[in-house]
Amino acid sequence: MTCSRPSFTHAGDRCTFEVLLARSNLNDPALAAIAQIVHDIDMRDGKFGRDETGGIASLIKGIAAVHNDDELRIARGATVFDNLYAYFRQEHP
Repeated sequence: MTCSRPSFTHAGDRCTFEVLLARSNLNDPALAAIAQIVHDIDMRDGKFGRDETGGIASLIKGIAAVHNDDELRIARGATVFDNLYAYFRQEHP
């Protein structure tokens, strides 16, 4: 018996994170702000032009440069995005 899992990838002009939020019906302003940043980093189209994008991209590149282990990269990146989420929740309670 095979189990079918939903596939998440780019769809149209949306990055995977945007697709994930849309399919999960997550209407959280903090997640929407993060999705815009992730979009501009991933798609490199400057669609949203958020001030935070360059700094977050640099942090992620730094994590990738310092850590070769994928699990450690994910853990370090998760910390960045957890803190970014907390920031945006504070901005838009």
